[in-house]
Amino acid sequence: MAYIEREFSRAGIVAKCKIGIFLIGGAGLAFYRLKEATKDIDVILKSSKEVKELVEILRKLEYERVRRLSTVYKKMGTFEIMENADGFRWDIFHLQVCNALVLSQEMIARATPIFKEGNLSVFLASKEDIFLFKGITERSADLDDMRIIAESGLDWDVVFEECLYQSKSSGRLWENALYGNLVYLREIYGIRSPIEKKLRRRAETKLVQMNIVDAIRKGNTLLRRLQMR
Repeated sequence: MAYIEREFSRAGIVAKCKIGIFLIGGAGLAFYRLKEATKDIDVILKSSKEVKELVEILRKLEYERVRRLSTVYKKMGTFEIMENADGFRWDIFHLQVCNALVLSQEMIARATPIFKEGNLSVFLASKEDIFLFKGITERSADLDDMRIIAESGLDWDVVFEECLYQSKSSGRLWENALYGNLVYLREIYGIRSPIEKKLRRRAETKLVQMNIVDAIRKGNTLLRRLQMR
């Protein structure tokens, strides 16, 4: 924790303009005292200008860009990954994480300010939002973090509503992904979520709707082909 805060301080001193970063992932859980501090942090920023400024700051602090990325990191859509000589790494995202969830206004409102130095302000995402970020992935490490967060206590209604919002705004079926991981938590760890059944019903309904729309589109395509003959 002390190391991370020192790096925040160094970055804040160098920053020439105001930057707000939102802390998610394992480092976020460290600030909630739910797990040990990690040697990497996942941060998300609201504007491309802030992202570029942060990358430039880290370069001045002798961080270097990680050029060889694993397939997992490429799929995550990380804007930039910067690492220093100690092996400490910043995974930097612009608005969207893992090509999936977007930093919403509700997430911003729920975040807690935890650090400020110079022009740099650091906000800690709510446990509910960190849970949701991890709840739509397929990584085993994220599932274990979900267990840790769930056992610490959650406002499940917040998780449910944010999942619905993210699905509606993106047109993707995040209810199904989260539902699958909640089933895993129940079957492996005995953690029962009050939103599991609601998510399943929503996922099933949306799947039916999506199949109907797809069938109509295919039918229209077939009709156009017949008309052209």
